Parts: sequence; C-alpha cells; structure tokens
Amino acid sequence: MDNYQQSADWTSQLQNLHRIRQNIIDSGYLGEALSRTRTFLKSFQYDSLVPRLEEIENDYKLMCDFLKKGYHDDKRQDLYDKLLIRLYTLLRDIELDFRRLNDPSVVSHAPAKPIMELNLETVKHKLEAFVSNVAMASLDPENERDATLKKLYVDHYQYIQSLFSTLLFSHQWSHEFAMGLAKLLVSPTIDANDAQLLISATMLGAILSGDAERVLALLHIYEYAQDVHSRQRALVGWVFALHGLSLSMFPQVSTQLQTLLKKATVREELVELQIQVVYCRNAKRDNEKLQKDIMPTLMRNQNFEITELGIKEKEENTLDNILNPDAADRKMEEMEKSIRKMMDMREQGVDIYFGGFSQMKRFSFFYTLCNWFMPFTLDHPQLQHLTPEFLRSNMIKNILGSGLFCESDKYSFILGTSSVFRNLPASLKEMLNSGNVAMMGMGEQNIDTQDPSYIRRMYLQDLYRFFSLCDAHKIFENPFESWQFLFMANNVFQNQMSEEARHVQKFLLKRKMYSSMSYLFYAYKDPDNIEDMRMEASLKMRSRKYMEAQAIYARLCEQLPDDDHAMMGYAQACFYVEDYEEAAQLYEQLHQHYPEHRNLALNLAISQINSDNADAGMKLLYRLDYENRGEINVKRALAWGHLWLKRLEQADALYQEILTHKACNASDYLNAGYCNWFAGRVDLAITLIKQSVAASENVMKSAEDIMRQFEKDKALIDKYDIGEIEQKMVAELSMI
Repeated sequence: MDNYQQSADWTSQLQNLHRIRQNIIDSGYLGEALSRTRTFLKSFQYDSLVPRLEEIENDYKLMCDFLKKGYHDDKRQDLYDKLLIRLYTLLRDIELDFRRLNDPSVVSHAPAKPIMELNLETVKHKLEAFVSNVAMASLDPENERDATLKKLYVDHYQYIQSLFSTLLFSHQWSHEFAMGLAKLLVSPTIDANDAQLLISATMLGAILSGDAERVLALLHIYEYAQDVHSRQRALVGWVFALHGLSLSMFPQVSTQLQTLLKKATVREELVELQIQVVYCRNAKRDNEKLQKDIMPTLMRNQNFEITELGIKEKEENTLDNILNPDAADRKMEEMEKSIRKMMDMREQGVDIYFGGFSQMKRFSFFYTLCNWFMPFTLDHPQLQHLTPEFLRSNMIKNILGSGLFCESDKYSFILGTSSVFRNLPASLKEMLNSGNVAMMGMGEQNIDTQDPSYIRRMYLQDLYRFFSLCDAHKIFENPFESWQFLFMANNVFQNQMSEEARHVQKFLLKRKMYSSMSYLFYAYKDPDNIEDMRMEASLKMRSRKYMEAQAIYARLCEQLPDDDHAMMGYAQACFYVEDYEEAAQLYEQLHQHYPEHRNLALNLAISQINSDNADAGMKLLYRLDYENRGEINVKRALAWGHLWLKRLEQADALYQEILTHKACNASDYLNAGYCNWFAGRVDLAITLIKQSVAASENVMKSAEDIMRQFEKDKALIDKYDIGEIEQKMVAELSMI
C-alpha cells in the first residue's frame, strides 16, 4: 500500500469494509458497492489495489451502457454475478492488507509485504528437491552425513517457514494456483510433513480471508490424498473454513460439497468430527473435573511410586502397614480407580493432557507460528541443541510412540523434560531407556496410530491448543467458540445429514449440553418427523414452555395412541399447565399399564385432588403412604388432599411433620401457611408465607408476586370463601 494514511480507529474502518461486503451478499447492488469501495480506497490511498477496482468499474460501466442503449444480453445475469464475485474477493484482499498494517495481532505475525512470490513451479521444485537431497545425503559417508543432513533440514525449515507465512497471508487464490497446489500436496514426490504443514496454512488462510479457492483446494486434498494424515487435516480444514465463507457467492463449493455428502463414509467422518470437536472445546471444563475429582486422590497417594513392575508402595510406609493393614489396599484401590477414570475419559475422547501441557507452551519454539502445526520430527532444527543421548533415547521413542500426545504436546514434552533427563543419575537413565517403565498406567497397548479417527482427534487437540494458548489466535475466528463449533448446523449439511444430526443431538443431550442440542435441533427440525417431535417436546419441557410441549405431545398421542412414553410426556405437560382433569385421565391409563410405578400413582392422585376428585385421590394416597412409610412426597400430597377436603387438623399434623424434614421447601411453607390461614391462625400463616418467600427460587419482590401465587391456588382458596381484599392484606403483610 503506497502513501498509507494511519486511521484513528482502524476497527471502525474494518467494520465499514465488513458492511460493504455483507451488503453485496444481502442485496447485490453492484453500483452502490463499487462507489463505497472507491470511497474507502481513496480515503486510505490503497493505490496498489485501485487498478483491480477500475477494471470492475469499467466492466460494469460497459454493462450499463449496453443496457441504456436497449441491447438484449442473455449473459447479463451471469456477467453481473461474476462482477459481484470479483468485487467481493477484492474487498477480502483490501481487508487483509488493511489488517496487515493496522491490526496488532496480524502486524506481529505477518510481514507488511509478502516475503516470497507464490510461483507454483518454484514451490514444486523446492519441495521435491528437498526429498531427493535428503535421499542422496543418506548415501554420504557416515562422517559427512550428519552435517549434510543437518544443513539440509535447517535450510528447508527456513524455506517452509516462509512458505507457510506466505500461503497464510496471501491474497485470494486463483483457481489454477489452488488446484495446482492441491495436486502437489497429494503428490508422493514431496515430504509428507511438508504437505501436512501446508494444508494447515491453507486452512488458516481460508479462515482468515474467506477464500473459496482455498476451500476447494482442501476439498480436493480430502478426496484424493493417499496419506491419511493429510486427508484428515484437509477434512478439518474445509469444515472449519466453511463458517467464514459465503456459500451463496460461490455455488461451486456447495455443488462439490453436495456431491461429497452423498457418500456415507464422508457423513460418518463428519459425525465423528463433530463429536470430537465437542470434546475438544470442553477441554478446559474437563480439566477442572480432573483437578477436582481425580488429581486430589492421586496427590493423597504419593506414598506410591511407579517402577518398571508397575505401582508399588514406598518402603518407608511399611510401619503404617503393620498398624493399619487395610489402609494400603484402600489407597491402592483409590489410586487405580482414579487412573481408570482418567483412562475412561481419554478413551471417550476427552483431552486429559490439555491442563498439563497448557503450561508448557511458553518455550521460544512456540514463538514461531508454523511450529504449532508442525508434525513431530526429531530432525526439527529447533531441537538440535538437545543431546542425541536424550533425543534418540528409548524413553523418548517409547513415550512419543505410545499415542498419548498430539504433535504440539510432543514438542512440549521433549523441551520440558530435556533438562530433567540431563541431570538424572546414569542408573535411572538406564532404567528409563529399558522401555519397561509404565507411564502412570497410561500407555495404550492396542492403539492404532494410523486410524483416521485417532489422527483427527490428535490434530484437533493441536488446533485447540493453538486457538486457546497462542497469541496469534486473535487473527482468526475461533472455530471452537460461540456456535461455530457446531459446524453441522451450517445450511450446506442440512439436506443430507438429518439422521446424522439426530445422532449428534442425542450425544449432546447425554452430555447435558442443552443449549447446543437445541441449536442443532432447530437447524434440522422436521415438523412431521416423530423423533423430532419427541425431541422438541422434551426441549420445551426443559425450558418450561409447558403449553407448547402440551400441544406437541397431543399431536404425538394422536399419531401414536399406544405410545406410553408420549402419553407420559403429555400427562406431565398437562400437569404443569394445571390441566388436571386431562392429566388425571392420562395418568389413570398409565397407572393401569404400570401399577407398580410409584410416581405415576402419586401424580394421578394429585391430579385427581386438583380436579376436584379428592376422594379418589386420597384413597390412592393412603395406599401409597402405607407402602412407602416416610416418603415425603406422599405426605405432601396427603396434606394437600386434606386441605381440599377441609380436614384442617389432619393437614396441620402432616405439615408440622413436613416442616421438620430436611427436604422442606418453599411450597411446603406456603401450603402450611394456607392451612393455618384457613384455620384462623393468620399471624402464623403470614410468618410461614414469609418463609416461603425467603426460600423460593423465584424472587418475590411485591405483594403482587404473592397474589399471582394465590391466583394459581384459587380453586383451593375459594373453597374457604376468602375474598380478594383479605388475600391482598395477607399478601401485603407477608412482604413487611
């Protein structure tokens, strides 16, 4: 950018660019967008990008001239759309350049100008030459080989680092370059680690600049890569990049995606990926669970040590064994149970190492952006200051080959343990190198490190560490945050992945992620699908929208008259909306089907009482009370029934018992207040109602709030002929 003028508020100007771009998507007025873009470039003197704008303006002017002259043009729509896309991509490039000069997070990681020209032939030559040079160097005499290889790796690292940065921060790609690079990255003629690293650069560039061609390149790699690591990186890449891409502007991406989604294997991988992303984004929460529930047990049992024979007690604790012989067994059992919990969490997909390794990302190694995405290699130039004895030790080989750590954590582990290893006694080094030491019981004996699901999980952990811990993450939209992590909610998936989405919804429900489950559910909701009706009714009940739930359950019962689960939901919804007569009828049917189900019987009795059939309800409650002595909910229902039947002495006796129970709640105080009120003990009633207000989860700030509660119990209060004025006075006195 020539003669750049510093903006006083670069963020507001960036938002201005976003608005121009969004207006293109929303309204498609090319002339207005051109005018606003021209104003922006003029204000900030973006001279290098003006020629591209002028080309679009000239082409649009020609179109307008043809239109004014009355010429018919069958290709007018197509030409107009192409001009919109050209302007859209230009705006993306303007935004990138603007951020390179103004956004502190970009300035610190991206050079003001590209450090190399992106010439595909040059890139191809460099990457292929490295492979052949390494192969040739391996034939050198042993006394020359190490020095030759070391120089090759250093030179190549410098090049690949520059290439990573250039690919990441380059303008929108042409189709030719994108497809050329994609074909190169799936070629066996380049190093697999190089391919994987550059796929990550392509993903980050796509997220940063919303580049459709980068996404198409990732799709091509996903389809044609033979290397499973490259394929899985490409899958994660195009999925994460979709959020920032306007698919309406680039139908070719949607078309290719729809073709891909016809394959069951692709849909299966996407479901696995979605679940893995959920586990990844919950790493911080899971780490808190580890610290709270598991680590304290391990810390309490520090009298155990890890040996090559497994876990055993330290010698100094033998006296305690004599005095308390069962204690050691209990501690051992506790420790093994805690470790099993950790292993179970990991096998489910939980990232159990995030908490520990998050403290080990401040090595200078991680100041280099590309190192966060670099596949692990002992030949990395920034590891060569470590001793070969350590780097090539059996301990390192066994631990890093165990499948425990993602690539980023492998580097952290190497850098973090090198100084410790250097100071160990020779005898301990020998034991560690023997390969027999169990790593806290955490080794995975049967793990397949070439399994696509495992590779994808490890890569996601690398990405999560970057987006959580690296300062450069501020450059990008975080795919693990907000609703972006639920990528399956994207419209592009909805036509072909409804069944898969229901599977993910059930997973989210099991994890108690109700908001996320609701968000994904409504992206796919089919109003005529039975399973969707069940799910929506359940969501409505959870969000306390009982009337809406009642309507859905009513439809379900019409379509599935013999479905007891639907009937149970319908009965419960009716109960909550105080349609007790309907609830009683439904619970009566269910009680006949499940006569031993105590809660159904209890709900039936309460519904009968509240629908003015208290005698039938009380008869059932007497039986329940006989069968379930001391059950507090049965006593509550009995006391309520006595109130309905105006048996105040019996009700009072029960409420006195209930109020001393540890499960006593706000409703109990209120109902006991009713009992005393109806018996003429108004002072005590007011005291109890005050206690109800204090204990209530719903904040009551005025007499009107209490009156609303009285309104809910109007049928009961009316039985005792208590007028509105008396109710208001009691309500007011209860708030003093």
